[in-house]
Amino acid sequence: MSAFIFSVYNAKVREAVKDNQEHPHISERWASPCMFEVEADSATAAEDCVKKKYPAAEGFVTKRIEN
Repeated sequence: MSAFIFSVYNAKVREAVKDNQEHPHISERWASPCMFEVEADSATAAEDCVKKKYPAAEGFVTKRIEN
């Protein structure tokens, strides 16, 4: 297994904060990127894991950080 690093933020929260509002269900901390390290057999498997936990349908934006 290898370690893969991801940056995750929530676009909906970011937009709410920009408009001086609060997202009704997601913490304001998600307006800024949060870093995660994921152990997986491949970059694709790691990304699938992150996207399952933080789905784009809920506004999460995931980016793999090259290491």
